[in-house]
Amino acid sequence: MKRKLLRKPGPGVLEAINLSGLNGVYWFAMSFSTYQAVYLQTHGFSASLMGLLNALGSAVAIASVSFWGTVSDKVGSVKKILVMSLTLGVGLFALIPFLPVEKSYSTLLFLIYIPAINFFRGSMTNLTDNILVRNCSELRLNFGVIRSVGSFLYTVGGVLIAALVPYVGIPATFWLSALCMIPAIFFALFARDPKSRPPKRSANGKVEKLNFGALFHNYAYISFLLFAFLFYTACSCEGNFVLFFVKSLGADTEKFSVFSAYRALFEIPFLIFSVKLRRKFPLKYLIMAAAVLMATECLCFSLFAHSFFSIVAFSTFFGLGNGLFLGSALHYVYDLAPDNLKASAQAFFVAMQSTAGILGNLLGGMVFDSVGAKPFYLLVFFLYILSILIFAGSFLIEKKRGQKAAAL
Repeated sequence: MKRKLLRKPGPGVLEAINLSGLNGVYWFAMSFSTYQAVYLQTHGFSASLMGLLNALGSAVAIASVSFWGTVSDKVGSVKKILVMSLTLGVGLFALIPFLPVEKSYSTLLFLIYIPAINFFRGSMTNLTDNILVRNCSELRLNFGVIRSVGSFLYTVGGVLIAALVPYVGIPATFWLSALCMIPAIFFALFARDPKSRPPKRSANGKVEKLNFGALFHNYAYISFLLFAFLFYTACSCEGNFVLFFVKSLGADTEKFSVFSAYRALFEIPFLIFSVKLRRKFPLKYLIMAAAVLMATECLCFSLFAHSFFSIVAFSTFFGLGNGLFLGSALHYVYDLAPDNLKASAQAFFVAMQSTAGILGNLLGGMVFDSVGAKPFYLLVFFLYILSILIFAGSFLIEKKRGQKAAAL
């Protein structure tokens, strides 16, 4: 009995602890960064201007995730690129409150600087998820349980920073977020690099270019990217303008991190049971169910929300849906991609998310200012439903194609 207790933990256990630390600290630090929108709003950024800023950031993120995802596949190391993006991303983010805010050129400066740092910052979540999903799959670790550590600490961080803001001020949240990210960088340094096929070399020893044909001739992958475009357009509209929705009801925007923390808390149930759910239901059904839950939040915002408390209560649907989506979508992409293109497949998926963010932010800001808060969220609800219908329709088309091929 004593020998069993003193036995050294296996590599899988140690890696699970490291991944939990990386994921948990990462999302704890990111919870402090939710005040960027509040900071900009207090310095005169309207919904339309915020939409433009987010759209520019999404445009840079497209280049970021595609570039760094391809680089990580070429060098055969997700870990190296993750450490680099975390270090530069949070370091540049910490400098935002030191930018001049009352000069005639301040708005233009923010519109240039914040999207520019997204070249590094825009890949941080994608790379963190990539190293988590792939290691969990290769080592047979429970992704949902490890990812739920991130959601829990995001909740803790959101409540903590909401309590600290009245004392330290909103500008301090930027450098506090960077400070809290330092342990995550150390966890990343000691993380296991997922296995990758070694890059193919030609007769003269040069590394051959990656062949993306295996991805872009994959009907299921392309169909999912189309769904992702519509789905994330709705997500960007829902998430990036909810602060203005809170303000339209006369609620205190300094409590915004509590709203984000509450939603993260309700990601945990479906994340913990994600393994069992994936065994019982096909991933495509879990993805569509997640979208339905997130759409329900928008419908409730439009029809029934009248106070900050009701906004928080209805965000339960989004939290549950996002937990279900996180526990299924990344695995769906991972399963569709060949071994030597898994980082690239996930990068293109996130790039599609960023592309949708451009449309969602540019049009979302203008529509929000034009129609008002509640009609805006009713439109977002219908956009979610449209994405679900198109995703479901793609499987019907694929089924008919398979029947025709079998008949021939």
